[in-house]
Amino acid sequence: MSGRPITHEDLLAQRKNYPVLSQSTYLANHSLGAMHPASAARLAEFAGLWASRGVLAWHQWIPEMSRIADLVGAIIGAPPGTTVLRQSVADLLGAVASCLDFSGHRNRVVYADSDWPGSHYLWTEQRRYGAEVVVVASPTRGSGDGFDVQRVVDAIDERTLLVPISHVLFRSAGLVDVPPIVERAHAVGALVLLDAYQSAGVLPIDVVGLDVDFCVGGSVKYLCGGPGAGWMYVAPRLADTLRPADVGWFGHRAPFDFSFHDVEYAPGVTRFAGGTPGVPAAYAASAGYQAILDAGVQRIRERSISLTQPLVEGALERGWAVHSPHDPARRGGHVTFDPGAGQQVYEELVARGFAVDYRPGGGLRIGPHFFNTADECAAVLDEIDRIRKAA
Repeated sequence: MSGRPITHEDLLAQRKNYPVLSQSTYLANHSLGAMHPASAARLAEFAGLWASRGVLAWHQWIPEMSRIADLVGAIIGAPPGTTVLRQSVADLLGAVASCLDFSGHRNRVVYADSDWPGSHYLWTEQRRYGAEVVVVASPTRGSGDGFDVQRVVDAIDERTLLVPISHVLFRSAGLVDVPPIVERAHAVGALVLLDAYQSAGVLPIDVVGLDVDFCVGGSVKYLCGGPGAGWMYVAPRLADTLRPADVGWFGHRAPFDFSFHDVEYAPGVTRFAGGTPGVPAAYAASAGYQAILDAGVQRIRERSISLTQPLVEGALERGWAVHSPHDPARRGGHVTFDPGAGQQVYEELVARGFAVDYRPGGGLRIGPHFFNTADECAAVLDEIDRIRKAA
């Protein structure tokens, strides 16, 4: 491991708020972020309202859903009232897709084959509605990020309707250069959807500055909010022009009027709220959001780099194949490397109390967060050495 200093050591005062750290060497925050105990308290608050107020609890739950959506909005630089919560990114992408008309000349969806497979499944199924899906081949990973911005830019033309892109690639942690894609897409009249699942909570994001049309993500990873709390930002200039066919009663202008007529869409992003919201998941997620805001995303990013760069250098020194960018400015919050026999090494690490994960064709993924220590990162490298020597 490099002898360079680890930044923002004061953030380690928060370790006590993440109980899993006392149970294992937890380095899988890129997969499932550690839980804050306030999540349990928030769930108890939700349950208490349900138990004591019954149906009247909705009078507190509904405004709280908006407040929680604005919390995650603050993390990604979204103005208040422009972010909505729903169960998952798949849910939200389905709602976006349902707004789009694929029947005309402009019917292409353009993205790279390094994108999240679940999103790929959804977009390929839009072919039944007339979509033409253009999947851009990525370069060989090697020490790069498995993504070529220029290839994507070159694939965007006047027939392009939507360009979905991942901010950070889930396999390599490669950080995508978003502005050239946005510039080209907007120049030809296409929309850009940014998937920030692997970046929100560990990298500063400014959705307004990036000028993206949509930004989606979930709370499972660095936001430490757990499952069931997907979220989406829609640019205010765009929201009121969209008419999702995948709409629920909470997307109505006045849901409690129970009007049996054609839908009157709620203003702005609220039209994407769908059906009855996942209130308990939102309550649980809010604790993770608040902890990220309290720590400060820029400080988290600086600490993350100071923890992950020694992981990259330590893997290279050992001769392992590093599939993440070596330059920290081009890398997200985790590191992917292959020491050989990755699946077996992963299984043995887990058996020895190290929480990491493994992706076929990529290798081990190690994702420290602001509450992890340099010693924990060094320990996982040393443990892999021991496992390999014992094999």
